[in-house]
Amino acid sequence: MTSGLNAASAENELNGTLAASLEEENLKDKSEEDRTGELVSANEDGHFNISFDDGYNGYCINYGDHEADKGNNFTVQDTDYAVNEKSGQSVGNELKTFFVNYYDVAIEDKVKTQHIIWHFTNDFNGWRVDPALIEEIKKASLENVIPDHGATRKINNTTEMVFDFEVLESHDSAHQNFFAYRISLREILEIIENETLENATQNTDLNNQTSNSTVKQTEEELTKNNVSNSTENKINVTSNIKNDSQKDDSENNDFENVNLKRHVTGYNYIPAIIILLFCLILLMKYARD
Repeated sequence: MTSGLNAASAENELNGTLAASLEEENLKDKSEEDRTGELVSANEDGHFNISFDDGYNGYCINYGDHEADKGNNFTVQDTDYAVNEKSGQSVGNELKTFFVNYYDVAIEDKVKTQHIIWHFTNDFNGWRVDPALIEEIKKASLENVIPDHGATRKINNTTEMVFDFEVLESHDSAHQNFFAYRISLREILEIIENETLENATQNTDLNNQTSNSTVKQTEEELTKNNVSNSTENKINVTSNIKNDSQKDDSENNDFENVNLKRHVTGYNYIPAIIILLFCLILLMKYARD
């Protein structure tokens, strides 16, 4: 019962922790989604992988326009706002797919990453643009729609990356807009939950094994005592039977001895009686004479 209560307590505590963590993540995601229309400023000059004051980094999505200057203002938009300038179609999911599914490539070379982004937004074809990779990204983007906030990529058994994306619309029409991203690390909640439950299960099993061992030992002791008691009782019964038998034999012997004595004593009296009768007969005969 104690082990069961401990396991239940551990599970309740874990569920509470997980619920709090998930609620915090949900609030975080919700707050990110609610940032559409928010004002953001550039922390530096440039057009590839520059930083902004909301914690995001961004790449230009308007090839040929003026790059950002430090202090330029932008408005937060969702990623659908990233479009191919010739077709007018949104390429936001392709860009998100590139960062999530091909993260290693995206962080390897910022110039190469900028050229790949321009390929999707402006049909740019520089020597750093790998056609095979472009086709893989397009195919993957058709198979899965990646959200603007909360997409994950597993790093190891306990840690994962969380991706947030946005488009920053420049307040100056002559300046470039930016596709911006933010990557954070967090522990994998499912792994923590499984390990905690596994530990709780192991502790419960250990307690059960200890309990079962104690019960088994107790049963063995009881069995041993029962056997011992049974043996002792058997010995006592046998002893009692033997004693009773010996007692009965002794009583029988005493009874026979008494009868024998009586029988022997009876034979001792007969000669005396005969002699006495003989003496009386003689006496009576002499008396007549």
